[in-house]
Amino acid sequence: MKAILASENLTEEQIEGVVNSFLEDVKSGRWKSQGWPELWVDYSVTKLALNAYTKVLAKRNDGLGLSVNCYCPGFTQTSMTRGKGSHTADEAAEAGARLALLPPHLLPSGKFFVWTSKNTTSTFIDSRL
Repeated sequence: MKAILASENLTEEQIEGVVNSFLEDVKSGRWKSQGWPELWVDYSVTKLALNAYTKVLAKRNDGLGLSVNCYCPGFTQTSMTRGKGSHTADEAAEAGARLALLPPHLLPSGKFFVWTSKNTTSTFIDSRL
């Protein structure tokens, strides 16, 4: 699975194949034995698929003046985390909005942005999955 999603020639069909494999493993009750995440499994797999699809879209739209990226706000106080987290949803949204509003020449494409702290702006890391 990792090799497929890390491929430079990743396609939508390959992503769909990984997601379908997961769904089949869940239906048959063997998802744990197949190495899928154990914590927030549905969230983890959908996030993985979304990040992979971002790579596909960034490559497809290269040179068209579009930036296609992912943003991870980190451990945010939401209902999913039962109100726990290092920052509020408003703070995470503000950081995401700042990224989206960067001038095009400062915003690369095909990257995975992760919020590193409340005191700094988001930084990006390579989009390898």
